[in-house]
Amino acid sequence: MKQVFYAKPLNVGDVVELDEKTAHHLFDVTRTTSKETIRIVDCDHQLFYGHVQTKPWIEIVEKLDNQNQGKLDITLCAALIKADKWEWMLQKATELGVSRIVPFTSKNTMIQIEPKKAGRKLERWQAICQGACQQSNRTDLVQIEPICTIQELDRYKSQMNVCAWEKEALEDHICCTLNKIDQSVTFVIGPEGGITAQEAMALEEKGFVLCSLGENILRAETAACYVCATAQYAYSTNLAKKLVDKEIETKEIQ
Repeated sequence: MKQVFYAKPLNVGDVVELDEKTAHHLFDVTRTTSKETIRIVDCDHQLFYGHVQTKPWIEIVEKLDNQNQGKLDITLCAALIKADKWEWMLQKATELGVSRIVPFTSKNTMIQIEPKKAGRKLERWQAICQGACQQSNRTDLVQIEPICTIQELDRYKSQMNVCAWEKEALEDHICCTLNKIDQSVTFVIGPEGGITAQEAMALEEKGFVLCSLGENILRAETAACYVCATAQYAYSTNLAKKLVDKEIETKEIQ
């Protein structure tokens, strides 16, 4: 089912005008007809069904129960890499449930973006993430933060903070850390050349746990997807265990 985002609050019965880009995609590219049902997410993350009218109008016909309970908040701090790999990573990390992405530079970062071009880059990256949100039927948008340096990543810390480092001992695998995951996590993934020992130690001093991703050396974009998927699995497992424990406790009380 096709999904679009609308930047204002919606109510059943509204007939609203889509922005030019969204209308072009819906009416001209995908040739959506009035017989099709479309999901619409408004600025308050409320979910609706609707039908297209004449371009660029869409009618809101039904409101859905949208309860995003038990969602893991993932912040992905990713060093800049080559454009095609970076944009692929943005899309896949979005599909894997990342909440925000923090682009950063470090000593081994080979990609440099001129300050005057940073604004347009952020707009493009945000559009890629929005497209991935629509494709995967997410009701929340991924936030792309401004480009910063590795020394500034402590401002994006969560309840759990993890740095994937290829030189960390294999017994310190990321799974050993994520078995304690709760509501939020921040990951740091280095560039193609990796994070230096000095940078890793500095992050550790700021509260980031250094973890291994296993024996194989992963590409930066693969590592980003790996940590997001692993975190979602660990979180779902812990959540299921809590529900089972609560059910057992309830039966014992009865």
